[in-house]
Amino acid sequence: MTFGTISSLFGLSHKIIDTGQYSALVAAVIASAVIPTVIANAFYLPHHLLPEAELEDTPDEQAGVVSLRHVGRKAE
Repeated sequence: MTFGTISSLFGLSHKIIDTGQYSALVAAVIASAVIPTVIANAFYLPHHLLPEAELEDTPDEQAGVVSLRHVGRKAE
């Protein structure tokens, strides 16, 4: 992302590209970082690595807060 932005700015400052092309390049550089991240977060959730919620009779759980235990435990 940094390289794409800097090289676009270099092209703009040396009159290789104009402001419209610069804007399009910077938008493409940002989109190439944001769009894959959004897709990965939307469709990939490692359910096998998430801890299972264990309910206990505590004041937190009576208020709707669930305790998560065994966070460091390996997935079975």
